[in-house]
Amino acid sequence: MNDHWQIISYLNKYCLKAVKYRMNITISTLKIIGYLMLGMLLYSCAREEVYMGDDIDITTSRDTIMFDTVFTEVGSATRSFKLYNDQNKAVGVDIKLQGGTNSFYRINADGLIGPEINNVIIQAEDSIYVFVEVFIDPDQPLSISPFVVEDQVIVTGGNDEEIIQLEAFGQNANYVFGKRDITQIEDICNGLSGQVIWNDPKPYVIYGIMGISGCDLIMEAGTNVYIHGGIVIDRMDSITYNPGRIVALNGGSIQANGTLGNPVTIQGDRLEPEFADISGQWFGIVLGEGSVDNSFSHTTIKNGIYGILADSSSHVQMDHCQLLNSSSLGLFGSHSSAEISNCIIYSAGSYGVYWRYGGAYNMNYTTVASYGVQAEALRMENYLCTDPLCLGEIRTNPLIANISNSILAGSSRDEILIDEFEGSDAFTVDYSINNTLIRIDEFLENRPDFFENCNDCLNYNGTDPLFIDINENNYELDSLSIAERKALPINGINDDLLGRMRSSEPDIGCYESQFKI
Repeated sequence: MNDHWQIISYLNKYCLKAVKYRMNITISTLKIIGYLMLGMLLYSCAREEVYMGDDIDITTSRDTIMFDTVFTEVGSATRSFKLYNDQNKAVGVDIKLQGGTNSFYRINADGLIGPEINNVIIQAEDSIYVFVEVFIDPDQPLSISPFVVEDQVIVTGGNDEEIIQLEAFGQNANYVFGKRDITQIEDICNGLSGQVIWNDPKPYVIYGIMGISGCDLIMEAGTNVYIHGGIVIDRMDSITYNPGRIVALNGGSIQANGTLGNPVTIQGDRLEPEFADISGQWFGIVLGEGSVDNSFSHTTIKNGIYGILADSSSHVQMDHCQLLNSSSLGLFGSHSSAEISNCIIYSAGSYGVYWRYGGAYNMNYTTVASYGVQAEALRMENYLCTDPLCLGEIRTNPLIANISNSILAGSSRDEILIDEFEGSDAFTVDYSINNTLIRIDEFLENRPDFFENCNDCLNYNGTDPLFIDINENNYELDSLSIAERKALPINGINDDLLGRMRSSEPDIGCYESQFKI
């Protein structure tokens, strides 16, 4: 135990300290002094009757305690907060750490230490300090000592409950902004133009919302980016979302330059095994209006609410990328433009790919797998509703899509939806689809001419051999896959997602079959 914690304990525990004197005094004098001291002791240490009813009302000096120390070696830090009792009677409260004995934190109140302290007395119209210490070993694995170490102090008295959030940085990493308001946008460019280069082997941790305005963020090969996000329960018991995200604003761009052997990874910061495949841990990557020159090569983006959201007039180029485990959309474009090749998008909670309000999109050798949800792998629209029910103004823009050598498969009977608004001044959805495998059934009732614009396409019936194992998210081609040798060679695209060379008779989708002879 630290010395300062021992001092705090002693001061809280004892009302008086005995002092010994060497003096010559009579027995009577000693008796008088004894009675006086006893009276003083009883007076100073007296405790009024403690109220333990339901209508206890305790307030706190803080609702969040942030330990903004970046630990580079084993260490500890201490913070404190106060509990106030504004009532005219003493009350008893219980104080505990939500994480219990497994917590990185320890609390000290009224001279007592632990993960849980019961029946702490706060005198009438008085207050007490609660001290909180965090102890972190940054050399422990991330699954044991995460980037952001969180817990809660829960104070209960009667029917009253107060929650104090605890947050600390746990690993030796590049904490991009450090302590800050998680709801505010912090501009990494900081008013400067040019490039901001991330090439440190230590990971980069984003706590909050990172904006990129007026410069280019370059993520070199091997860069690992972790965004802190998740569900937060505040002190009023309301649930809010911590909106951790990356936002490229007008004049800013993201260039992720991964390689086959050294990919770039962007994900949430919870790396415990139980969080490996959990979606919705952070918001996603937003390419704002006017953000161009965005490129992602050999990049994995996973476990967010969205993968990539491309807003109006933005542009993105993607090759050899994986977008997976999004709780909502995998890839979304609204009046934007995109070039996509050798990518896979899977395990989205909604549409794998959604292009809305027009735009220009080219997608080659890409697999979009939409299993386990009732949402199409690809949805295309030429309009935008200005109200949720589409009862007001409807705006339109032309949508041009060229799709080749790709797979649109899933558990629904239709894995493509083309929704056109056909008003008097409407633009159309102009699409060209070639050598692509699509699962289609009822959609043909509304578009019987669909395959006239789908050259050498395959209508997948859902039972023919296609992938190795969808239950294990293994979307490489089965040894008997109907997608084998059905693609058309494209100049400039010579390999697949894993770097395998495409043959003269290439396969459909992001993977060239490993079973080819």
